[in-house]
Formats: sequence, C-alpha cells, structure tokens
Amino acid sequence: NALFTVATAAMAFLLARKMTRAFSAGAIAALAYLAFLGVYRHGRVFLTSAPETFWLFLPFFVLLMLPRADLGWGTATVFGFFLGAGLLCKSFAMIIPAAGALAWWSWHTRGYNMATFVTKDAAKIALTTLLALAVFGLWFLLDPQRQFIMQDFVLKENMGKFDAEEDGYLATALWGKHSIWPYALGWLTNAGLVAPAVIAVFILAWGNRRRMAEPEKLLWIWIITLFVFHLLPNVRYERYLLPAMPAVAVLCGIYWQQIPRWVPRLIAGAAAAASLVLLAGAGLLANHLQGVPAYGFPGWMALAGISAVCLATVWRSEWARAMALPCVLLVYLGFSIFLMPFDGPEGAFPCAAVEAARGKPVVYPSPFTARDELIRFLLPGADLQRIKTRDLPSALADKSTRMLVVPGGLDSPRKIAGFRTLGRRIVLNDYFTADQTSDMLRGKLAKHIFGCELLVERDESATEDTTRQADHADR
Repeated sequence: NALFTVATAAMAFLLARKMTRAFSAGAIAALAYLAFLGVYRHGRVFLTSAPETFWLFLPFFVLLMLPRADLGWGTATVFGFFLGAGLLCKSFAMIIPAAGALAWWSWHTRGYNMATFVTKDAAKIALTTLLALAVFGLWFLLDPQRQFIMQDFVLKENMGKFDAEEDGYLATALWGKHSIWPYALGWLTNAGLVAPAVIAVFILAWGNRRRMAEPEKLLWIWIITLFVFHLLPNVRYERYLLPAMPAVAVLCGIYWQQIPRWVPRLIAGAAAAASLVLLAGAGLLANHLQGVPAYGFPGWMALAGISAVCLATVWRSEWARAMALPCVLLVYLGFSIFLMPFDGPEGAFPCAAVEAARGKPVVYPSPFTARDELIRFLLPGADLQRIKTRDLPSALADKSTRMLVVPGGLDSPRKIAGFRTLGRRIVLNDYFTADQTSDMLRGKLAKHIFGCELLVERDESATEDTTRQADHADR
C-alpha cells in the first residue's frame, strides 16, 4: 500500500512538473496527494484504495507523458492490462468510467467528430475494454471458491448497489446517508485539511476554462467521468472518488501559486488545531494508563514540536504557501505517535489469549462489516462470528457461546460474571451513539474515546458451582 501510494504521488509530481515546467509545482502535487485525508485513511492494511487508484490513473498518466496524447493500438493494448489490474483490485464495473474517459478523450482529440471517432478509435477502446475484462476474469480461474465471486461480489456487492430502497431511487438520491449531497462533497472530505485549497483550485480552474491547456482537460475528463458514474448507484461513498484524487493533486500543483495566501494559512491553522488536539488526547490517555509507559520523552517532544511548527506557520504568513502541506503531513505523523500505545502490547491481546482462541469459535460485536478484517489480524486462526453490538447481552446469556470479545471502558471491571478473562487490550473508539456524543459534548471525552476489549471464555467451574448451589437450595 505504501509503495502504491508513493508511486501515485510520483506520477502526480511528474505530470505537474511537465505541465508547468516547474519543479515546485511537481513537489506541491506530490505533497498534496500524500496530504489528502482519503489517501491516508484508505491506505490501511484493510479497506485500501491505493492499488486501484494507481492502476486506474496510470493510463491517463501515460497519455499525458507521451509526446502525442492519442490512443494507438500499442497503448490501447497496454492500457487493457493496466485497467485489468485496477479491476482486480476494485471491481469489473470500474471499466465503465475508465473506458468512458478514454473514449471521451479520443472523441475530444477528434474535434467531437463522431464518424472519425468511430472509424479511428472505437475499436481501440473496445480492445482495451476486452483485455481489461479478460484480466479480471482470471479471478474466476484462479480462485478455488469461485462460486462466491458471483454470489457475494458480482450480485451482492456490485449489482446490489442498484437495488431500489423502499423510498425509491429518486428519494434515495436526494436525501439520506447515501444521497448525492454527501457524495458531491467527497472531493472535500477526501481532501481533509487540504479542502480549502481544493475549493480554491476548482474556482480558479473554472475561471480558466476557456484558456485551459489540453493536458489539463484530460484531467478534468477523468474527474468528471468518475464522478458522474458513481452518481448512478443507490449507494454512494466519497471513497469512490479516490481514483481521481491524483488528478486533483496535479491541479493543486498547477494552481498553487495563484491561490490567495490566506488559503494555505487556513490549512496550517487547521493543522495546528489538529496537532493540539492530538497533544491533549495523548495527555488524557497517559493519565488513564498510569503505571504503563505511553510515549516517553521523545514522543512528547515530537508531539510538542509538531504543534510548534504548525503554530509558527500560522504566525509567519510568508511561510504558509511553502509549509501548509508539510504541516498536514506532520499532523499524520503526530497521529501515528498518538496511536503508539494502541500499536504496542497494550493494544493487542496477549499471545496466550491468541493461542487459546486459535481454532475456536469467537463471538465479537461490531457495528461495521469492515471490522471483520481488523479482528482477523488480532485473533489469527480463530473461527470469528460477528454479531451486532445490540445482541451482545443475548450472546453473554447464551450458554452455547463459549468465547467472546466484550467491549467496555478503560475503567470497566476486568472480569465478567461466569467468564474467565483470557486477555485485555485498549482501543480507540471511532463509533459513537447519540447518547455518547452528547456525553462527550458535556466534557466526558476520555470515557468514550478510549476503551478496552476483553477476550473472555465461559467458566465451566463457575457454572458447575452455581448449579450445585441451586440443586442444594432445591433439596
């Protein structure tokens, strides 16, 4: 994931440098891509978007780097393998926006003459599409459980996104959590702290639309095509726009020197605020982990130094244009330092507990299906059985449930009646109920932000003692 991310940032650097003939523009494009929150957030071990972003953007990078940005038979063939790799990383459906953007670009280069496009380029686009789908088809040949590809991936995961809900397609599109409005703001949520610059870049590009260079038009063709395609399903997420974020990063490199100075200063201010929150959060966590080494002197100095650099950038406005994006990257570094206790022994179940769960059914509550991947890293080899969080009391009462993962607060008891505690780990909560959110707004942050998970096993001896006591009482 890291290598794919760096390679994509390198593509943004080379394109911006070529399009502007300025090294600084390339550096800004690469830094902007790395600073985008969506790129950082979805560069995790699971739920990653780095590989498909690289492969899907690669054909457009090649077109812009070639002396003549047109589609020949050789490039069409190579692009088929590029896009096929992207489809394997994401979905066969992604051939529609990718091939659609290539077709739009070819049509554009033909002066929007449909007859010329059909005779000169349509067959090349078809070749690219067929090769890409053939590469995706390798999945069916190589996967030993290929029956689940059609059942769970094609029909449920892909076609299921077009299923009309009770309110109907139009109502779902206009309001709700998957409506077009949060999705349209995906450019900003993916940008994160860099969002003010992205807004300014889009405004500048709109003002420059009549004088726009041809290479920049190809970037916009890819951005618009991907955006429109993901408007169609009933389910829309901002992460679906990530394959177009390299193009947005290149645009940042092109227009960075034209955006008002207060914009990068605002980014630095947001980074300073975030760094101070991380410093305060580290203090709260260290206070709740008394007796357990949390950060040490180097960690505290690094967190304080990051805040100092961000605040100095806000104070010295002449630094803002050069330092705004590095400040965002420093915030990510600060976040990694803040997470050190969760990545260490305190954030994992003890080895003895992991071995005890290996090969056994373990019930765990989770609000998101994506947590399945996380828990598999924590308890490798266990037979994991996911339940909804609200069903945890029933699972605890069910005598057939032998082993569970039970969430709680840092101050929660380390023992549950009727169970033996095999291990405990601290967690950083990222999902809150309405009541928890209200409680946090009243100042009780640590109570809900930090928590723990207990791996427990039903205590047979305690059950037998309880049964004997009940029998004695009956007699």
